[in-house]
Parts: sequence; C-alpha cells; structure tokens
Amino acid sequence: MNAQELTNLLDSFLERWSLDDVKKMSLQEYVGVNNHDTFCYWVETKTRSLGSFKGSSSFAFGIYERKTKEKVHKNYRDDEKYSWMSRYGENRNEAFENVKSNLIQTIEFAEKGNFALIDGINLPHLFKWKVAFLYSNERLIPIYKRETLNKIAENFGLKITGKTKISDIQELMMQNKPANKSVHEYMSHLWNKFGKKSDKDGADEKIEEPQANKLRTRKASDILNIKPQIRTVAYRSAYVEQKHKKLQLALKKKLIKEFGESSVVLFEENDIDVKLFQPNHLVFYEVKTAPYAANCIREALGQLLHYSFSDKDLREKKLVVVGQYSPTPKDLKFIEYLKSLLNIEFEYESVSLN
Repeated sequence: MNAQELTNLLDSFLERWSLDDVKKMSLQEYVGVNNHDTFCYWVETKTRSLGSFKGSSSFAFGIYERKTKEKVHKNYRDDEKYSWMSRYGENRNEAFENVKSNLIQTIEFAEKGNFALIDGINLPHLFKWKVAFLYSNERLIPIYKRETLNKIAENFGLKITGKTKISDIQELMMQNKPANKSVHEYMSHLWNKFGKKSDKDGADEKIEEPQANKLRTRKASDILNIKPQIRTVAYRSAYVEQKHKKLQLALKKKLIKEFGESSVVLFEENDIDVKLFQPNHLVFYEVKTAPYAANCIREALGQLLHYSFSDKDLREKKLVVVGQYSPTPKDLKFIEYLKSLLNIEFEYESVSLN
C-alpha cells in the first residue's frame, strides 16, 4: 500500500470505530466467530497493513468467542461460548466490561498523546499498542513485537532491562525518525532492518509519498461548518473528522479571548487558514493536523511565505504555524535551525482540542 492508501485505511477504521462507538460496543460487536466487522477483526486483520501482531493467540483480546465448544486451558476461564483471562472476571460479562474499560483508557490516552500511561493498562501489549497506534494521530511507530522493539532500542543506544517500557522505546524511535519520512516509511525501514524478514504481513511494502495539493482561491468567511463529511477516495466512502476546522475554530476562540471581541478574524481568505487584523500588522495562521510541530512547520511554512508575498496589504505581516501538540525538544531544535539558516521570522503555536 502507498501512503495515501494507508491513510485511507486508517480513516476507514476510525470511521467504523470512533471512541463513541467503542463506548457503546457490545461483546458481540467486540469479538465473534465469522464476524468480519467486530472491533477485534478490524484491529487484527483489516488493518494489518498498519502493523501486524499475527501469530498471537486469541487471548490477546482479553476475551474471545471459541470456534468449538471445547474449553481451552485450565488457567483461563470459560463458559459454553467464550474464553477469557481469569484476571478480568468470574463471568463473560464482567470480563468484557473490564476489558472494555481498559480499552477505552488506552484510546483516550493515545488520542491525547499520553503514551507513558498506556504501559500500565491491563491489556496484552501487542493488542494494546496496536490500538494505541490506531488512535494516536500517527504519533507512534506501528511495530509491536517486543523482540523487534528491543533490537531497535539497542541500536539507538538504549540499554534494555526488564523495566524498559514500550512507551520509552516508542519515544526513542520517534526522536530518531527522519523528518521527511512518514511513520509508515520509517516502520518499513526499521522492520526490514530489525524484524523478521520472512514476515509477509505488509511491513516491508514500499510506501509512496502522496502528491501535494494545488493552491486555489477562496473567498473569506467568518463561519465554519464542523460537521463530519463523507469523502470518496479510491472507491471508498470514508468518514473524515474535521479536525482541521475544529483547530481553526479553537484558534479563533483563543485569539478573541486574547485580543478582544472586536478583533477581526477571518477564515480562508485566499487560502489563509486564519487571518488576524491588527491596527499596525496582520497575522497569518496556517493550521496543520500533523502529529508533530516539525511536520506542521514543514507543511505550512512555504504556504505562509507565499501568502505573505501575495497579500497586497502594506502592513507588517507575521507568520504563525498552528498545530494541535506542543513542540518536543527535537521540534524546538528544528525551529531554531530554520530561523538561523533561512533568516525567516515565524512562530509555532499549539491549540488544544480538549
């Protein structure tokens, strides 16, 4: 799969299994024999190209429906239909509710970028970290096998002990990810070098970069529609959350709070995401949904320079890149490097959706 196809696949998963869907999910919707629309089937099989944990037992899900009536193992609990890890409860309903509660916690921490808290969640780690990646806004690397992760970490100089956390290895991998590679390209590179070469689950597929969109002219507006939209991409209708527009609205709210209700804030005038008018200067804000500040800056800076050059207003123009997450130490170094090398004045600003 190329980069766009992988993005489409992730959109498809999130369309089917939003956090709200998971909260309302029944045991039958979570896992089931011959049901190809369950949460577990999506995580393990339909999204295998987004990182595989093929080969693990069905207990990776915490609870599962058996194909046969025979009970599985004396150290686990069973009834006439389901088997589950005994630590989750005395019966299927209790076990499922505990698994579901842990699953919801994993998703909420992943969405907020609180990855260190995921280490302590009571779910099998292969399944847990695959789920975390799917809801992480691509702020994790989709490799889940502990043996492979340990090899990667040692290559980057981390001494592996029994107390080494997967979140620490994930952070180390992201710190060493080249800025010009997607997490999928980087995963492919790491897997080819440190994973099992015989694995054919898609980890070693060549990833192609999507082409950039062309600029277009738009009229300004002071309102936005943030309702989810349906887009058709590669013969697939996908629900796409309007995170970009939500960030624009959150930014406008922040600007009005800072500069007052009388401030003039326009959306998308000649493609400028947000434009703030001040007596002596203008501020151009370019909003990006990339998972790291450096990625947002890489995508936005050229656009901001073009907008500034093209705008006919004679007032001073200030350039600001906007993303959802605060810059990491590596992001800050990248910002300093760009400013010193290119002699360009710009700022990065994070806007929370929480």
